[in-house]
Amino acid sequence: MARVGLDARTGGPLYGWAHCVQSISEILTTEMRERTQRRGFGSNLPRLIDRPQNEETIIDVYMATAEALEPRMVEGRQYGEPGFVLLRTSLDASEPGKLLLLLSGVFFEHGHLGDYSNPSQREVSYTVTESNEGLTIEAV
Repeated sequence: MARVGLDARTGGPLYGWAHCVQSISEILTTEMRERTQRRGFGSNLPRLIDRPQNEETIIDVYMATAEALEPRMVEGRQYGEPGFVLLRTSLDASEPGKLLLLLSGVFFEHGHLGDYSNPSQREVSYTVTESNEGLTIEAV
């Protein structure tokens, strides 16, 4: 079964890579332990966005991103992004309160089913900003 889901903005169908990009956004913007019954879902990125943009924080952002996307099982539940293997991350933190995050890796269309055949190299850029509503991440 192909990877399929709903677009969070329009309610229309999303397929393949577009669904994976949305899933990565959702994982990175959700604070770890924020969801009831799914405490292992999310990342530590929301806690880092308003910290000083020095070398230590940048390393923490790299770690938070990699840890959040790493596929894992916790108490019988799957977390992370099983259809994407992160290989490289690049970060531009030149503006306060705003990050440009570039993720490069391998996408597996049927990775959510445990099928890791037919890999394809993919890259996605996100703009990460903090607002009154919380952390906002948009694919560019």
